[in-house]
Amino acid sequence: MPAQVGRSWFLLPVAALLAAAPLAAQPAAEPMLRYTVRPNDTLSALARDFLVGGDYREIQRLNKVADPYRMPIGSILLIPDRLLRTEPVTGKVVSFRGSATIDGRQAALGSEVRQGMRVETGANASIAIAMPDGSTIALPSQSRIHVDKLRRILLTDGLDRNFRLETGRSRSSVIPMKDPASNFRVTTPLSVAAVRGTEFRVAVDDSGERALTEVVAGTVGVAAGPAPAEVAVPKGYGAISTPAGTEPPVALLPPPKLIQLEKTATGVSIVVERMEGAKAYRVELATDVAFLHIIEEAQTEESSISFALPPNATFFVRLTAVAISGLEGLPGIYAPGVRRASPPAASEPSADATGAAPPPFRLWAEPRPLPIRLTGHGTVQPLAIAARTSLR
Repeated sequence: MPAQVGRSWFLLPVAALLAAAPLAAQPAAEPMLRYTVRPNDTLSALARDFLVGGDYREIQRLNKVADPYRMPIGSILLIPDRLLRTEPVTGKVVSFRGSATIDGRQAALGSEVRQGMRVETGANASIAIAMPDGSTIALPSQSRIHVDKLRRILLTDGLDRNFRLETGRSRSSVIPMKDPASNFRVTTPLSVAAVRGTEFRVAVDDSGERALTEVVAGTVGVAAGPAPAEVAVPKGYGAISTPAGTEPPVALLPPPKLIQLEKTATGVSIVVERMEGAKAYRVELATDVAFLHIIEEAQTEESSISFALPPNATFFVRLTAVAISGLEGLPGIYAPGVRRASPPAASEPSADATGAAPPPFRLWAEPRPLPIRLTGHGTVQPLAIAARTSLR
């Protein structure tokens, strides 16, 4: 067999494939792999090494191949997903708090997440799961996903990852995929969001009649409805999907401004500047700038909110505004300057000059206002955060 590097393929619903090329009719919605024939490929060898059962005759009939031992190089083979040989891929829990369960069992750091499992968070809980390539999917409180697919396809060596959001919200940060044989999808009962490298959120509202996709970085393809046509949702935009289809993308609200952060006797008080078009604000505290390790979160219709925190807690603050439509806006991530007894010497580099992410907030022993700095909007690579304009 020839080396597998460079094999070209796509995994698409049959309706999309039929629109792209005149192929034999297939059962509606059966997923197919679209494989490009390479030199020395034969149907019998492909079936023997990469297909369940090793029988090539269904592929021959499906694609109307006259000679299974002589196929034109560059021609396309459609291979049903159910016939592909795969091997499991394992995700691991990198952060959790509260009641976060995997198949009904309490999660722990390093817990494995595999295909077929269900991950769920209770009230005031969260969980973050990392994939082998560094991509992550995180769930805030009151959310549930089913891991429909988490596997490697042997024919292409591509990662096939599909998470079905059953209730609540999810946030995904996907490492750009240089290999065309990989994908990352978040589906809901109403929509499919597919990406090749980006940061995005998917939510199902309480009615169950709307799925919301919000794109923080990159572009997400969203398909929904009885005759789905993929809608491209770019960075800074969101789209609402219903049983009828996906609506045109709309601009997300900008990051809210944090105008006051003050230590209280029991924790911290946060005041957000009110924003036109916002019906609520989401406030999250985390110990890391990537917001995988969340310690507190809440959504409020007021411009101020308080959290009870232990002494000496350290944290970053992330704020988003929720539009009247329900779409959550772009995030603003905040961290402090360095409080010190005297100004730094002229030869001493400033915190901004180092290029490193600023430290998180630290709560002082006595209630007092804390310094505030804006670190960025939605970035998940700490060293890439550069815009740290002081708000004081």
